[in-house]
Amino acid sequence: MAARQQGLLSPHGGPRIRQRTHRARGPAVGRGQPELRRLRDRRDPLLPRGPRPGHRGAAHQRGGILDEAPAAAARRRSREGTGRALPPRGDRALDVPPACRPGTAAVAALVVGVAVLLALRGYAQTAAAFRPADEAPPLLGPRVRAWYKGVLAPFEDQLVVWGVRPDLLTYAQLGVSVLAGAAFWAGWIFVAGWLTILAGTLDILDGGVARRNGAAGPRGALIDSVVDRYSEFATFLGLGAFFRESWVLLAVAAAAFTSLMVSYTRARAEALGVALSAGRAQRPERYVVLGFGAWLSGLVAHLACPLLGHPTHVVLATAVVLLAALSAWTALARARLAFRALGGGAA
Repeated sequence: MAARQQGLLSPHGGPRIRQRTHRARGPAVGRGQPELRRLRDRRDPLLPRGPRPGHRGAAHQRGGILDEAPAAAARRRSREGTGRALPPRGDRALDVPPACRPGTAAVAALVVGVAVLLALRGYAQTAAAFRPADEAPPLLGPRVRAWYKGVLAPFEDQLVVWGVRPDLLTYAQLGVSVLAGAAFWAGWIFVAGWLTILAGTLDILDGGVARRNGAAGPRGALIDSVVDRYSEFATFLGLGAFFRESWVLLAVAAAAFTSLMVSYTRARAEALGVALSAGRAQRPERYVVLGFGAWLSGLVAHLACPLLGHPTHVVLATAVVLLAALSAWTALARARLAFRALGGGAA
């Protein structure tokens, strides 16, 4: 009866269960609150009352001290600091932005320069190929074309020995062009330039292998023309994605359109019985301008990055504008020649 009057028993005779509010269940235990610690241990008698031997408590894991107020722990951590900073490594020790790699670009430029010097030794021994006087010379020139075909001649012979079909090289060109477009999209300009040159090399190899093993024909010519268009579109698509926030995107669109017009003008003229093979910016020239412009832009961007503070691809933008202008000139020149050959008079 006395217990019921004191509130320890409920009116029905059972023990009264103390109801604690949510606020009172989980107070922070800090300095000046030892009574709450004892109440917690009394409420949960099955739980250990202290940290296990060899175990670091939660307060130590947080970097604080037992029964230390949160504000005091924060002030102590701010005085002690968060640790010693690691010394900078590589180009960051020279105050170079992380996006710049001048050392890597310098090594790559040295390797490319040595390769070019070795290649020029063979170019000096190459005789110029015959070209009709009434044809507009290509941008590279017949001597450069003859030299590069001479470089690729051993590879063509080996591919014929291995039995590689020309169609396989054509489809490989498409795959490499897609990779080049993806590299442009990702901003790997130096890699994209070399992939573009490799795609142009495969475009030359498939024709050479087809002529050597006697597989040249209308079917192969059709496959080659269709795959070339898809390859150019994939490369220009990635290039446009890279310049999507710049005015150079307009130059990329113009270069893509005029490049397609160069090939379309020739195909349409040949369908009408007019053979067109002249022009400043033919397909090999387009590969060279875009490919070498890309890898040169990658080198210059990183070499000049310490001076500018960020990489810039002005060289690549210039190459795109030049490609658009040369392609437009070639397409109009071919259209003019076709018009004159079809009896349209002087145009």
